[in-house]
Amino acid sequence: MVNKENGSNPRPLGIIFALPIEAHTFERRACDTKEFRGQECVVFEGRIGNHPITWTISGVGRDAASRAAQLMIDGHRPHTLISAGFAGALAPGLEHGNVLIPDRILNNRHECIYTLVSIDQIPFLATKTRKPRALITVDSVITSKEAKAQLLKSSNADLVDMESAAVAQIAREADIPFLAVRAISDTSDETLPPEVSRLSQPQSPMHRFGAAIAAITRRPAAITDLWKLWEQGMFCSRTLADQLEKIIRADN
Repeated sequence: MVNKENGSNPRPLGIIFALPIEAHTFERRACDTKEFRGQECVVFEGRIGNHPITWTISGVGRDAASRAAQLMIDGHRPHTLISAGFAGALAPGLEHGNVLIPDRILNNRHECIYTLVSIDQIPFLATKTRKPRALITVDSVITSKEAKAQLLKSSNADLVDMESAAVAQIAREADIPFLAVRAISDTSDETLPPEVSRLSQPQSPMHRFGAAIAAITRRPAAITDLWKLWEQGMFCSRTLADQLEKIIRADN
């Protein structure tokens, strides 16, 4: 990735998160943070070391991610866009907290809309051997291990999320580089609690909190399941932030 100049000021690297927990650790590593409030989301500017960054928490799903990415491009002019967050594993052998940078991004019709042309776009990985990976973006959470196996068979994708293809499309239209950086939050043989689908729908934080309370009321055992997911999410947030920081510090 090349940090292109905008006049006398270097253009920032832009990052789109979907959920606050995905951004939690990363935000605490940024300094000199400024906040820009829009009608639909808040965009932040700051830096990691001497590297300028801009990021936002878009909300879940393709529409929210598209709007946030376009807003960031129009208002903050990042030189590269990153779709960062959690993903479900479709391929066996991927464990909680593993962070992947897929080479191919598929849309919900299983069409490849983005290919990582050169490993030189990720300088700190250039000398490492790694297995090519594909990510597919879908419209709803894949909760069961049976559904994951079926999606793996039909798409040959290794991991799944709900935003990366949308951000990749906006980056392609703006003619700027793109990366997906995704931490594995659930493995291929893991079935998620039934409440996850409801909690992952596009909604405000207050509505999401209300949905969690309602879920616990209906199924008291959900509190144990949701607490476990939160612990796994915090672990993934840390491994995700580690990888993002490496990318940012390697950005010249």
